[in-house]
Amino acid sequence: MRALKIVIKKEWFDKIESGEKKIEYREAKPFWHLRLKDKNGNYREYDRIEFINGYNTNARRMITEFDGVSLHGDKYHIKIGMILKKP
Repeated sequence: MRALKIVIKKEWFDKIESGEKKIEYREAKPFWHLRLKDKNGNYREYDRIEFINGYNTNARRMITEFDGVSLHGDKYHIKIGMILKKP
């Protein structure tokens, strides 16, 4: 299984966990281009998203389904699916 790992702040982690937040927004910058698109410009395939609450080694983690990604203006919209594993 291929996971897209995203480090986020507590506020957004909690909103995803509660089901309030269904889309993760990321600026269309080179770092995210490399993670979300291949060298031909096609979107990469992911099975799940692993959200990590901060950079601590024992940070809370949550795994959700990956429901796709799209580019809207200067932002990527990463669609968050059903929660598969809560912290």
